[in-house]
Amino acid sequence: MKRMCLWLTMLALGAPAVAFGASEVDQLKADLVGQCMGGREKCWKFRSVSQIQRLAVKEKTETADRRVYTLELRLKDADASGTYAAKARVEYVRAGVAWKIKQVGLLSLIKLE
Repeated sequence: MKRMCLWLTMLALGAPAVAFGASEVDQLKADLVGQCMGGREKCWKFRSVSQIQRLAVKEKTETADRRVYTLELRLKDADASGTYAAKARVEYVRAGVAWKIKQVGLLSLIKLE
């Protein structure tokens, strides 16, 4: 009965209940795949979730139609040598009942090893 109530609640609330529930970090990682942050001098292309070794939400602000996260990331790419520490600003906008990434801004990217 409790499972049915939870499922009906999630269904009634739509995608935001699923996308930003208990596994918010996992959802952020999945949403970053395919995104690019940075410019010509320093940039990072998220090709898979496995590149993101660690993701920590440092700050989150939210309005009715916008969510902004400040993240600290530990990144490692199989094609590139070394591990990187990054800070990013991820902005989501409401698209109907779902949330979509509008922009991924690179705040810093430092090679650690």
